[in-house]
Formats: sequence, C-alpha cells, structure tokens
Amino acid sequence: MPRTLDPARVGDLPSMNVAHELYAGLTRFTPDGPKPDLASSWSVTQGGRVWIFRLRKNLRWSDDRPITADDFRRSWLRALRLGSQAPLAGPDLGILRGARSYLGGNGGDIDVEAVDDRTLRVTLQHPVPWFDELAAYPIAAPVPANGRAFSGPFRVAVRHPGRLVLERNFNYWNARAVKPRRLVLTTSTQGADAVLPHGLSPPGVPWIDTAGRTPTGSIELPTLTTGLLWFVTRGTPLADPKARLYAAWALTHLDLGSPASLIPPEMPGAAYVNSHRPVQLESTPIPLQLNVSWAREDLGASRVAERLQQSTAELRASQIRLRFRPVATRRALLALAGPPARPGVDIVLLGWSFKVLDAYNVLDLFPCGSAFNIARWCDPRYDALMRKAVRTRDDQARWRIERQLVEKLHDAAPAIPVSNGSDYFSLRPGVRGFAWSPVGLYELMGMTRS
Repeated sequence: MPRTLDPARVGDLPSMNVAHELYAGLTRFTPDGPKPDLASSWSVTQGGRVWIFRLRKNLRWSDDRPITADDFRRSWLRALRLGSQAPLAGPDLGILRGARSYLGGNGGDIDVEAVDDRTLRVTLQHPVPWFDELAAYPIAAPVPANGRAFSGPFRVAVRHPGRLVLERNFNYWNARAVKPRRLVLTTSTQGADAVLPHGLSPPGVPWIDTAGRTPTGSIELPTLTTGLLWFVTRGTPLADPKARLYAAWALTHLDLGSPASLIPPEMPGAAYVNSHRPVQLESTPIPLQLNVSWAREDLGASRVAERLQQSTAELRASQIRLRFRPVATRRALLALAGPPARPGVDIVLLGWSFKVLDAYNVLDLFPCGSAFNIARWCDPRYDALMRKAVRTRDDQARWRIERQLVEKLHDAAPAIPVSNGSDYFSLRPGVRGFAWSPVGLYELMGMTRS
C-alpha cells in the first residue's frame, strides 16, 4: 500500500505508482520515451537551458476547476519548500535555476514562469537533455491549491487502512483511454489478478535489492539498477592506484554471480557506452588486507558477499585478505560509508537506481563533488567531460562522450559493477497486458499510465 498520496512526498515505489494514477504531469513515461500528457507540446531553446511547455486546452481537475500553468509553478515551489519531506524534490527539481539555493534555505526566486494560463516557461541551472523525463515524475505533477482533487486518469473513491479504491476520473484529458472503471488495491494477495514487483527503491537513490530470489511460477524482470563494489580511495590501502587496479583485477576474475555491466543492458546506448576491456594487471601482486561492508537487508549485496567469502582461498592466493563488516540497514551503511567513509571501511557494496534513460545518471556518481561518491575519487578531467556530456542533446554524440567517461572509470577503478538488479511479478491465468516500464516503474498496459 502507498505510504502517501501526496505526489510531492512520495519516497517509495507503491506511493509513486499510485501517484502516477492520481496526478498527471506535463509528460508521461512510455516504452518509447516521454510523451505529452497535460502538456500538448514543448520546445527547447538557449542550448537546452529554457523549456517552454504548452498545456492542452480545457484541462480540468476532477472537481471541475480548470488546471493552469500556475498550478505547476505553485506545486513545484511547494515541493521545494517541503525540503526533506519531499525526498525527490532535490534530485528531480533541483535542476531548476534558483532551486538549489531555495532548497538550502537561502530563499530567492525559482525561474519558473506561468506566462499565461496555458504556457509554462522553465529555466534550468544548466542544460539537461532529459528534463522531459524529470517532468514525468509525480514530484513534478500539479496538486490542487484547495480541497482534494486529481488530474490523472483516476481519483480516490475509498481510502481505508489496507484498502484503497480508485475510480476513473472522467475529467482526465484522455479519459477514453482509461479502460477499467475501478482499481482496488489491498494488502492481501488472495484473489489478486496480479502481484506486482515490490522490492526496489524509487529511481534516483542509492539502491539495495530486497526482492530476494525469483519465486517459483513468477516472471523475472530486469531493472535499471547497478550493484557496485566501491573502493574507498582516501585513507585506505586503495588510495594507491596500483593497489586499486590490482584489487579490481583480482575481484573481476572471481565468479560473483551473473555477469554485470556498469550501464544496465536495457539502458539505451548501453552496448556502445559500456567498456568491454578486461582489467589489465600492470603490476606485481600487492598484499592487501581490506574491510568489506554492506547492508544485510540488501539481499543482492549479501549474495555477492557470500561469494566473496567462498572465494577466500582464491583471494589469498592473490595476497588479498578480506574482512567482512556487514551492518543491518541501508541507512546504517550510508552512515558508515559516507562520503566520507569512516576509518576502517575500504570496500562498500551499494548500488544505484537510474532515474533517467541515459548512462549519465550513474556516471554522475563519480565527479569530485558528488554527494554519492563513496570512493571519494577525483579527476578534474572526468568532471570536464561530464559538463560536456550533460550539454550534448544528440544521443549518439553524448554516448561517445560517455564511453570516454566509462573508460576513465575503467582505468582508475573507483568502483566495479557486480550486479544488475531484477525483480519479479506473477499473474493469474488469463490476465494479459502486464509490461515493464523502462525507468523501474510498473505499468498495466491500457490500465495505468506510468
């Protein structure tokens, strides 16, 4: 069940999925990328810094009041004011010019203008080619100023603990495409038509795998997630680049489960961007004693750690000794791993969940100033390429830059990929039309719109 129906406050996947049904945004996700939703069209100017969205005619809330461009502006300011109570405000709306200062409590103006009732002009801090994707998340959907009203394909009919009933919103601009009259969500799986994936964090946050192994009779699904083995490069034996490359060489030659890539195979451009060169051993074996930490609730990381423990003899032959220091939860792991990591933490198992359909999202973990750069590795040349990549709107040209970035990570080894996550679902016989959305959200084709 969703923890909240407020699209600004969603921080878990059930809430995100239901928010997508209750609140429509400027755009929506489809298997072919973002498409118009409440916006009929948009244009991009000033090298990707200014986005102008044109709303559809006669948009109305479920209570029949008009939806205007100012509803978006007001809702985005509200989400930013909520701060930590809106966990995805920074990741998704922080690119707005002025938003970072606003989030930091320094006030100031957010450069979002309702030019008229149907025109929204958005200025970004710097260009990003995928703002149309960010605009599809619930955090960017409008919420009503007064009362409870909805802009998406459904509205709330009944809400009780353990039971939520959604009815079709006939004021939704595309209501004819909404097939079911009602959707009933309960905490019981008895009599359910489908049991949806449930084990993943929402996109755009440090990711742990809580889905477990694929149950008998269910269907396994790939996800846009990457499990990483981070090498802490400050205050540890892995600060030495030769030691780090040697550790990477030894660990990538172990059987840690399914083959993994930095960019999940389902990501557009992954086959081009990913490096396929093996780690080259350029130095003699270096005796290393390293501490490995992960969260026990992360079942995927626990499986990798188990395989590392089973490879103790093989690692000792390579003069590498590992000591294992698991913690209970992801929160405890983040407190331990930083950045900066606490003393005695050399290797950290922690993944990432993609929020945009581009390799840039995981490559953005590694710049010098990244708040998620557990390795604390820093290369100004890498940062310069990142600034170039995010300003490159052409996919092919951007993928060429991202390939250079991946090669830099390959050679410096601040982290190595050890898993690409999956989840599962099950359907009753005769139920058709379930599909996997490309950003880790779930969709029932023809029934929901995420």
